[in-house]
Amino acid sequence: MISTPRSSVEQLPAKLPRIVVYVPPATKAKLEKLAEKRLRPVSNMVLALITEAIEKAEKEGEI
Repeated sequence: MISTPRSSVEQLPAKLPRIVVYVPPATKAKLEKLAEKRLRPVSNMVLALITEAIEKAEKEGEI
């Protein structure tokens, strides 16, 4: 499991930029199950998954 940088997590949510994402109901349900299993709020789980994808893309030279 990856960890998100503490500085981004410690900020109040209102101070962070917001992204709206529309997902199918089945995807939302699976995301909620994953977040629950990893003892994270859904929004934090999404941040962790995005951070992981960005780090992978950076390592592979994609970005």
